[in-house]
Amino acid sequence: MGEVIHVVQLKFKPEVDTGKIEEILASLKALKTKCVHPDTKKNYIRSIRLGRDNSPEGLQVCNGYTHMVVSEFDSVADRDYYSLKDPVHKALAGGLPPFIAALQVLDIEV
Repeated sequence: MGEVIHVVQLKFKPEVDTGKIEEILASLKALKTKCVHPDTKKNYIRSIRLGRDNSPEGLQVCNGYTHMVVSEFDSVADRDYYSLKDPVHKALAGGLPPFIAALQVLDIEV
């Protein structure tokens, strides 16, 4: 126990074009190498996987979420630093509101 999986679901505003969405996704993926822990001076995000939904179940249409980002952390402390303090993550997240209609976050400890 102690490892954390951090899942973010994104619903982009209808006027956001595919190019901008791809740019945002690339920026999110780059967090793995851009986020550095202040104590260790090392990258601390174990992995980031992301993409557009392709589920055949059709259940996602109820809420309109189209993209998902799954990040893995070695500890709750690393996830907490990322979510609450990391300046690189905060800067990116702060620039998303003009493009995001809705966002949902769920984390599990495994």
